[in-house]
Amino acid sequence: MPLINMISERREQQARVSRTRKRLLAVLLTEISVLAGVFSFLGVGTMSLQTRLQRAHEEIQRLQPTLDQIAQIERETQALMPKLRTLTDAQQHTQRWFATINGIARSLPADVWLTGITSAQVQDSEKKSQSTLITLTGSTLTQQQVGEMMLRLNTIPTFEKVELHYTQQRSYNNFETVDFEVAARVRTSQRQEEKNETGSS
Repeated sequence: MPLINMISERREQQARVSRTRKRLLAVLLTEISVLAGVFSFLGVGTMSLQTRLQRAHEEIQRLQPTLDQIAQIERETQALMPKLRTLTDAQQHTQRWFATINGIARSLPADVWLTGITSAQVQDSEKKSQSTLITLTGSTLTQQQVGEMMLRLNTIPTFEKVELHYTQQRSYNNFETVDFEVAARVRTSQRQEEKNETGSS
Protein backbone atom coordinates (compact mmCIF):
# COMPACT_ATOMS: atom_id res chain seq x y z
CA MET A 1 0.00 0.00 0.00
CA PRO A 2 2.68 2.54 0.83
CA LEU A 3 4.35 1.73 -2.48
CA ILE A 4 1.20 2.56 -4.46
CA ASN A 5 0.81 5.87 -2.65
CA MET A 6 4.38 6.77 -3.48
CA ILE A 7 3.82 6.00 -7.16
CA SER A 8 0.70 8.15 -7.28
CA GLU A 9 2.49 10.95 -5.46
CA ARG A 10 5.36 10.62 -7.87
CA ARG A 11 2.99 10.82 -10.84
CA GLU A 12 1.23 13.81 -9.34
CA GLN A 13 4.55 15.52 -8.74
CA GLN A 14 5.59 14.81 -12.35
CA ALA A 15 2.26 16.19 -13.57
CA ARG A 16 2.78 19.39 -11.51
CA VAL A 17 6.29 19.76 -12.87
CA SER A 18 4.96 19.21 -16.38
CA ARG A 19 2.23 21.84 -15.87
CA THR A 20 4.76 24.30 -14.42
CA ARG A 21 7.04 23.72 -17.41
CA LYS A 22 4.16 24.31 -19.78
CA ARG A 23 3.23 27.55 -17.99
CA LEU A 24 6.83 28.74 -17.99
CA LEU A 25 7.11 27.81 -21.65
CA ALA A 26 3.90 29.71 -22.42
CA VAL A 27 5.15 32.77 -20.48
CA LEU A 28 8.51 32.55 -22.25
CA LEU A 29 6.85 32.29 -25.66
CA THR A 30 4.61 35.25 -24.80
CA GLU A 31 7.59 37.35 -23.74
CA ILE A 32 9.49 36.35 -26.87
CA SER A 33 6.54 37.32 -29.05
CA VAL A 34 6.19 40.66 -27.21
CA LEU A 35 9.90 41.35 -27.59
CA ALA A 36 9.72 40.35 -31.24
CA GLY A 37 6.81 42.77 -31.71
CA VAL A 38 8.69 45.56 -29.93
CA PHE A 39 11.84 44.93 -31.97
CA SER A 40 9.86 44.79 -35.20
CA PHE A 41 8.10 48.06 -34.26
CA LEU A 42 11.42 49.68 -33.44
CA GLY A 43 12.90 48.34 -36.65
CA VAL A 44 10.05 49.75 -38.70
CA GLY A 45 10.36 53.08 -36.85
CA THR A 46 14.11 53.16 -37.44
CA MET A 47 13.65 52.40 -41.11
CA SER A 48 11.00 55.11 -41.36
CA LEU A 49 13.28 57.57 -39.57
CA GLN A 50 16.20 56.68 -41.84
CA THR A 51 13.96 57.18 -44.86
CA ARG A 52 12.88 60.60 -43.58
CA LEU A 53 16.48 61.55 -42.81
CA GLN A 54 17.50 60.49 -46.29
CA ARG A 55 14.71 62.60 -47.79
CA ALA A 56 15.68 65.56 -45.60
CA HIS A 57 19.31 65.18 -46.68
CA GLU A 58 18.26 65.09 -50.32
CA GLU A 59 16.07 68.18 -49.76
CA ILE A 60 19.01 70.01 -48.14
CA GLN A 61 21.23 69.10 -51.08
CA ARG A 62 18.53 70.31 -53.45
CA LEU A 63 18.17 73.60 -51.56
CA GLN A 64 21.90 74.13 -51.01
CA PRO A 65 22.36 76.38 -54.10
CA THR A 66 19.47 78.57 -52.89
CA LEU A 67 20.96 78.74 -49.38
CA ASP A 68 24.34 79.68 -50.85
CA GLN A 69 22.68 82.39 -52.92
CA ILE A 70 20.87 83.76 -49.84
CA ALA A 71 24.17 83.82 -47.91
CA GLN A 72 25.83 85.65 -50.83
CA ILE A 73 23.01 88.23 -50.93
CA GLU A 74 23.33 88.75 -47.16
CA ARG A 75 27.08 89.33 -47.50
CA GLU A 76 26.50 91.82 -50.34
CA THR A 77 23.80 93.56 -48.29
CA GLN A 78 26.15 93.89 -45.32
CA ALA A 79 28.81 95.33 -47.64
CA LEU A 80 26.30 97.89 -48.98
CA MET A 81 25.00 98.95 -45.55
CA PRO A 82 27.52 101.81 -45.05
CA LYS A 83 26.63 103.26 -48.47
CA LEU A 84 22.92 102.87 -47.76
CA ARG A 85 23.37 104.58 -44.38
CA THR A 86 25.26 107.44 -46.07
CA LEU A 87 22.54 107.85 -48.71
CA THR A 88 19.81 107.76 -46.05
CA ASP A 89 21.62 110.40 -43.99
CA ALA A 90 22.07 112.59 -47.08
CA GLN A 91 18.39 112.23 -47.98
CA GLN A 92 17.28 113.13 -44.45
CA HIS A 93 19.69 116.08 -44.41
CA THR A 94 18.35 117.31 -47.74
CA GLN A 95 14.76 116.95 -46.57
CA ARG A 96 15.57 118.89 -43.38
CA TRP A 97 17.09 121.73 -45.43
CA PHE A 98 14.15 121.72 -47.82
CA ALA A 99 11.71 121.88 -44.87
CA THR A 100 13.76 124.69 -43.32
CA ILE A 101 13.94 126.84 -46.47
CA ASN A 102 10.29 126.16 -47.24
CA GLY A 103 9.39 127.11 -43.66
CA ILE A 104 11.34 130.38 -43.95
CA ALA A 105 9.52 131.24 -47.20
CA ARG A 106 6.15 130.60 -45.55
CA SER A 107 7.08 132.59 -42.44
CA LEU A 108 7.77 135.89 -44.18
CA PRO A 109 5.02 138.50 -43.81
CA ALA A 110 3.88 140.35 -46.92
CA ASP A 111 6.15 143.40 -46.60
CA VAL A 112 9.34 141.62 -45.52
CA TRP A 113 12.14 141.22 -48.05
CA LEU A 114 15.20 139.06 -47.45
CA THR A 115 18.51 140.33 -48.78
CA GLY A 116 20.65 137.42 -47.60
CA ILE A 117 20.65 133.97 -46.04
CA THR A 118 23.87 132.49 -44.64
CA SER A 119 24.64 129.43 -42.57
CA ALA A 120 27.61 128.66 -40.36
CA GLN A 121 28.77 126.03 -37.89
CA VAL A 122 29.00 127.46 -34.37
CA GLN A 123 29.98 125.97 -31.04
CA ASP A 124 26.99 125.27 -28.81
CA SER A 125 28.12 125.98 -25.25
CA GLU A 126 25.08 124.25 -23.71
CA LYS A 127 25.43 120.97 -25.58
CA LYS A 128 29.22 121.22 -26.00
CA SER A 129 28.91 120.41 -29.69
CA GLN A 130 28.66 122.23 -33.00
CA SER A 131 25.34 123.30 -34.45
CA THR A 132 24.18 125.16 -37.55
CA LEU A 133 23.22 128.81 -37.28
CA ILE A 134 21.20 130.39 -40.11
CA THR A 135 21.37 134.18 -40.37
CA LEU A 136 18.64 136.08 -42.20
CA THR A 137 19.15 139.70 -43.25
CA GLY A 138 16.54 141.86 -44.89
CA SER A 139 14.29 144.89 -44.80
CA THR A 140 10.72 145.61 -43.85
CA LEU A 141 8.48 148.57 -43.16
CA THR A 142 7.95 148.37 -39.39
CA GLN A 143 9.42 146.82 -36.26
CA GLN A 144 6.15 144.92 -35.74
CA GLN A 145 6.70 142.97 -38.94
CA VAL A 146 10.13 141.90 -37.68
CA GLY A 147 8.49 140.61 -34.49
CA GLU A 148 5.79 138.82 -36.48
CA MET A 149 8.43 137.20 -38.68
CA MET A 150 10.34 135.98 -35.61
CA LEU A 151 7.17 134.51 -34.10
CA ARG A 152 6.52 132.64 -37.34
CA LEU A 153 10.12 131.44 -37.57
CA ASN A 154 9.79 129.96 -34.08
CA THR A 155 7.06 127.64 -35.39
CA ILE A 156 9.43 125.94 -37.88
CA PRO A 157 10.13 122.45 -36.45
CA THR A 158 13.79 122.42 -37.52
CA PHE A 159 14.56 125.64 -35.61
CA GLU A 160 15.54 125.39 -31.99
CA LYS A 161 15.88 129.07 -31.13
CA VAL A 162 15.39 132.36 -33.02
CA GLU A 163 17.23 135.50 -31.90
CA LEU A 164 17.23 139.10 -33.09
CA HIS A 165 20.72 140.46 -33.72
CA TYR A 166 19.71 144.01 -34.59
CA THR A 167 17.20 146.31 -36.27
CA GLN A 168 18.05 149.66 -37.83
CA GLN A 169 15.88 152.44 -39.23
CA ARG A 170 16.96 153.58 -42.67
CA SER A 171 15.68 156.07 -45.24
CA TYR A 172 15.86 155.20 -48.90
CA ASN A 173 14.55 157.75 -51.42
CA ASN A 174 12.31 159.31 -48.76
CA PHE A 175 11.05 155.83 -47.94
CA GLU A 176 11.43 154.62 -44.33
CA THR A 177 12.52 150.99 -43.90
CA VAL A 178 13.78 148.80 -41.08
CA ASP A 179 16.84 146.68 -41.73
CA PHE A 180 17.16 143.60 -39.58
CA GLU A 181 19.35 140.58 -38.89
CA VAL A 182 17.84 137.48 -37.31
CA ALA A 183 19.69 134.28 -36.38
CA ALA A 184 18.02 130.89 -36.06
CA ARG A 185 19.75 127.86 -34.54
CA VAL A 186 18.95 124.62 -36.40
CA ARG A 187 17.81 121.76 -34.19
CA THR A 188 20.35 118.94 -34.18
CA SER A 189 19.04 115.69 -35.65
CA GLN A 190 18.99 112.57 -33.50
CA ARG A 191 21.63 110.84 -35.65
CA GLN A 192 23.89 113.92 -35.43
CA GLU A 193 23.48 113.95 -31.64
CA GLU A 194 24.48 110.28 -31.53
CA LYS A 195 27.57 111.08 -33.64
CA ASN A 196 28.47 114.00 -31.36
CA GLU A 197 28.06 111.84 -28.25
CA THR A 198 30.18 109.10 -29.81
CA GLY A 199 32.85 111.61 -30.79
CA SER A 200 32.91 113.26 -27.38
CA SER A 201 33.15 109.92 -25.56
